[in-house]
Amino acid sequence: SPPGDESLRTELEAAPMDGLLDELAAKDPAAFESIDRQNRRRVVRAVEVIRLTGQPYSSQRSGWDALGQAPGNLFCITREGDDLTARIHERVDAMFAQGLVAETQGLARRGLRENRTASQAIGYRQVLEHLDGGPGRTETVELVKARTRQFAKRQRTWFRNQMICQPVGWAAGKSVDGCCERLLGMLC
Repeated sequence: SPPGDESLRTELEAAPMDGLLDELAAKDPAAFESIDRQNRRRVVRAVEVIRLTGQPYSSQRSGWDALGQAPGNLFCITREGDDLTARIHERVDAMFAQGLVAETQGLARRGLRENRTASQAIGYRQVLEHLDGGPGRTETVELVKARTRQFAKRQRTWFRNQMICQPVGWAAGKSVDGCCERLLGMLC
């Protein structure tokens, strides 16, 4: 895909969603059928790519199907669900302990709210709601944990459905070196 065009993207982001979907359906029916039509950011990007290249967005992605024929040396490192959840909780607790609220306040003063993508990022979005008088700190921490778990689940589903790879489990308490040695053993 081509690099983004800021002025075109601004124009598309201001356009009504129905108009964007109509344009996508007319210019690239395949992308229209496969895209998440509730995800404005993805619809905007698809229309942006079509306008910039003059080619269907779906043709930009056609080479991705070759991933179904992945070589034997494509691996996905995985964690068990309970271990992943524990790591997410530890990481979120550490982010708050290291000043996520103060960081978000500083970024908000420099325009975080005006940056649609950044202000929707997990963590920033919930802290902005907290700073605007929403949930208390404890509930905000729990919301960030929940949203992060949901995102991790979507990532795992995506890899499972989109990538043909050999899963390599990384067990709790095992070192990175042990995981690397296991991968090297599988390659040799």
